[in-house]
Amino acid sequence: MKKQMAVLLSAAVLATSLMGTSPVFASDSTEAAQDITIGYYGIDSTQAFFKDVYDGLEKACKERGIDLQAQFTNYDPTKMRSAYDQFKNMDVDFIIDGNAMQDIIMPFAEESIEDGIPYLGLHVDLPEPCYTYGTNNSDMGKAVGEYIGQMVKDEWDSKVDLIVLVGTFTTGPEITERLTSAVPALGEFVDNVDDIQQVQVDADAGDTQSVYQQVSDVLTANPDKKIVMFCQTDDMANAAFSAVDAADRNDDVMGTGSDCSQVAKDYFKEAVDSKNMTAPWRGSIYLGAINYGEALCDIVEDVLAGKDVPYTNTFVPNVVGLTNYYDYFE
Repeated sequence: MKKQMAVLLSAAVLATSLMGTSPVFASDSTEAAQDITIGYYGIDSTQAFFKDVYDGLEKACKERGIDLQAQFTNYDPTKMRSAYDQFKNMDVDFIIDGNAMQDIIMPFAEESIEDGIPYLGLHVDLPEPCYTYGTNNSDMGKAVGEYIGQMVKDEWDSKVDLIVLVGTFTTGPEITERLTSAVPALGEFVDNVDDIQQVQVDADAGDTQSVYQQVSDVLTANPDKKIVMFCQTDDMANAAFSAVDAADRNDDVMGTGSDCSQVAKDYFKEAVDSKNMTAPWRGSIYLGAINYGEALCDIVEDVLAGKDVPYTNTFVPNVVGLTNYYDYFE
């Protein structure tokens, strides 16, 4: 097993919270980066956030001469088993898991410890000596809850009639914490938040047609109500706020997405440039996913170099939207 390497999170984008230190894995020699092989498996790269993650990782590996072996397993345990076994047979030096599902990832993380393969999961909480990188879903929820809460206070006199949460409540319940944790944060600005009716729009990741139809149905069933809507991803948000627009309810709804993908940036830019500061899709969690590749390669190289590396590498997310779009993007 080749030597290990450390986290240098980009200070311009990330605020880092670090805990724990790494073990030193057995090593034959101190090979250069071009002799490192990373096995990456995760969610389909056509999905906005994970496309940025993979594109950034691919670019960083290419620039450093790291061999990247990638498979897209979409948190399917059968596909993950096949990919893990292939990585093991290839004698990869490090595995990065981008499947982002705690329960599904855990058995593979535990197996990697027995196999002596350094392992890192994105946006999950893994046991030492495995590594984690990303932000907590609860922190993401808190960020969007406070962001929208201030707007509700300023524009709607702290009055909300309905809260809609759009996410993978059945197929990916862990991720929906970024939605449910937004509600108490919203409650810091809204009267009697616990008494406000909540509706869950439950859809599979990528099923934007279902999101559109369900949101349309919610709007029809709740005329003349002021609605706050938190969406798990920007793809879901795009479908949800398209339904809002089609129903001519733009004045009655405000909410957020997550990932600050291109569709979100295009929406915000158009709204800001046209001075439409009350467009219903107000913001999106910005994680700088395209920058993950550099940070992940730093971790891999430092772990394999035998340096002390924090097991847990987290940062506090920002929300980018109508109020601050040009602070982040040109």
